[in-house]
Amino acid sequence: MFFGSFVYALDDKGRLVIPAKMRGECGSTLFAMRGFEQCLSLYPAKNFDDLVAKLSQYDYLQADVRPFVRLALSSVLELSIDSHGRIQLPVDTLKQYKLSKQVSILGVQDHLELWDLDTWTNYEKNMQDSYDHFGGQGEKK
Repeated sequence: MFFGSFVYALDDKGRLVIPAKMRGECGSTLFAMRGFEQCLSLYPAKNFDDLVAKLSQYDYLQADVRPFVRLALSSVLELSIDSHGRIQLPVDTLKQYKLSKQVSILGVQDHLELWDLDTWTNYEKNMQDSYDHFGGQGEKK
């Protein structure tokens, strides 16, 4: 399980070091795909396979399902982790997710999320009330 938050810098070539604490669970490949609220989600191969299995349970013949499945799977990139623990993010991906030099890497259960640092800071601040409200409701079943 992934958890924690780290601030890292992209180098001039768009390479990002995966935190050592998380790297062991990542294997040699990460699958990047469209996340929610303007982040990029990064899945290790096994967790990505599990996600694809869940997506395959959706009925693609239903018009309201197709956009989600289509947009999710068409956004997937396969990224190799090099010998220095880095992934190379394409320029188009950096622009699409508005990733600047400083980024936040979050551990979120079965995947990592990559956020522009300013975007994450604003999101975290704006969601505090929602966090407090949800957390105060007790266990959900």
